[in-house]
Amino acid sequence: MRSTYLKKGQVFFLALLVASVSACKKDALDVPPKGFLTDAAAFSSEANADLVLNDIYANLPDINNETQNSDQYTDNSACGASWETGQSVIRANSLNPSNAIDGPAGSWKWETVYANIRKCNIFLQNVAANKAKFSDAWYTKRVGEATFMRAYYYSLLYTNYGGVPLISKPLDNRTGDDIFVARSTADQTVAFIEADCDAAAAALPLTSDNGRATKGAALTLKGWIELFAASPLSNTTNDAAKWTKAAATNQQVINLGQYIIFAGYASQFLSSNNWNKETIFARGYAAPNRGHKREGILGPVIVNGGQQAWGNLAPTQNLIDDYEMDNGKPITDPASGYDPQNPYVHREPRFYQSIVYDGSTWQGDIFKSRIGGNNEIDLGSASDITNTGYNGKKTLDESIRGQTSLNTTQGISNYIIFRYAEVLLSYAEAQNEAVGPDASVYSAVNQVRQRAGSALPALPAGLTQGQMRDVIRRERRIEFVFEDKRWYDIRRWDITTKGPAVLQEQEYGMKITADGTGKLTYTPVPIFKNTFSEHMNWLPLPLRIINQNPKLTQNPGYN
Repeated sequence: MRSTYLKKGQVFFLALLVASVSACKKDALDVPPKGFLTDAAAFSSEANADLVLNDIYANLPDINNETQNSDQYTDNSACGASWETGQSVIRANSLNPSNAIDGPAGSWKWETVYANIRKCNIFLQNVAANKAKFSDAWYTKRVGEATFMRAYYYSLLYTNYGGVPLISKPLDNRTGDDIFVARSTADQTVAFIEADCDAAAAALPLTSDNGRATKGAALTLKGWIELFAASPLSNTTNDAAKWTKAAATNQQVINLGQYIIFAGYASQFLSSNNWNKETIFARGYAAPNRGHKREGILGPVIVNGGQQAWGNLAPTQNLIDDYEMDNGKPITDPASGYDPQNPYVHREPRFYQSIVYDGSTWQGDIFKSRIGGNNEIDLGSASDITNTGYNGKKTLDESIRGQTSLNTTQGISNYIIFRYAEVLLSYAEAQNEAVGPDASVYSAVNQVRQRAGSALPALPAGLTQGQMRDVIRRERRIEFVFEDKRWYDIRRWDITTKGPAVLQEQEYGMKITADGTGKLTYTPVPIFKNTFSEHMNWLPLPLRIINQNPKLTQNPGYN
């Protein structure tokens, strides 16, 4: 598909031209002074109003320029730098209202998300007031887009904080509005997001210009929120109706017939495949001034004799052990053929497309995390080199040198927010929980597992509901690694402190030593002991926000 970022009316990231849309705010729910956004000129034409909406798109979290993605808050990745709050705050059981974290690219930051919600409300109010100036087609589509974007921003709040204040119009204390709004319940917040998604889906087309919301994006967002709400953290009574609803919404996306599993697991994240048919919604980038430096931030540190990148993706041995063998069996299965002293042979294809490991090649150089190697495992966090013996590979463009990335910000690959594989696995999970592993569950999971270029054997017949649950959860971990999904999954499944208690477990790296003959010995070594409290599954409202709004109540466990 063609790129549309440099065309008038579709320039989502040229909203810098209207920098005056951002006004100072006194607190998270207050109203800025009257400015460009409320001027009649901003909504005097479709072209001008598009600039306002483009600014809302441009404020999607800029995670491809983030130094710490949310996998660092989970059992997937372990970087020991003291500034990495994933380890120093979240996995060290130190989270509290005074040090509340903002999340990747500010995606959990209370006042930032509400500022974006306010922009959506201003847009919706003003286009309604000036409806006569717009064509019916433009009006319907753009209202649908802004409504979707409001639902998306509310979804960031709900999935991290639970019930939040629901504000559907620009508040103005000069006209008598009470700018201090109490929190709604979690159920009310879910219902609000669902209603916005329904309204957006009804208004939006099946296809649109690259980067703009579509009917499929609205239904996917709705299905994701319903899946979160149906999961054990929120659905403590295991109400099957919630699972059924989530399955039905994800089935709606499948029935649209608009999306496919792209024939290339790793290559779908390259700029050459931006807006491929698996992508449902993404944040785009554009050269020369709106690019990213993901390769420099996350790539392997020492390449061809010099430091190229910062290495901010350090996969744990815990993650590595969840990759199956190429015969589709987990390494714990005696029939899998796994050899702990030859651990990287005959692993499933997604392993090789996602992980840089000792002996593998990156940018023409052999990566050696063994003792004495060019990227020797750093068990003391004395350098940028991996603390685990591994580096992330998936989502990175191997053709871009790390230093080039850091110095020129030339990356233009999308940050994919929703893709079709997630819809399939979300459907499978919800349907399995609602009725068990019927044929449709097998079909959905196998479509993901049997992607062209990384195919695994089909799942064995006769799995129980619990066995299928384990399969789906492992599939989600592997399929979406480094895509900022794991943080939400382990919390909604309520397994951070229960069951496998993944945020209370020991994290491991791989220490590799060679004897005099060059024979390698592989020894898992402890690198960090996670600690985490159950109440931290919901983030604390920042103290600064609580102090601003007397109607807000804190999440349990933080008082």
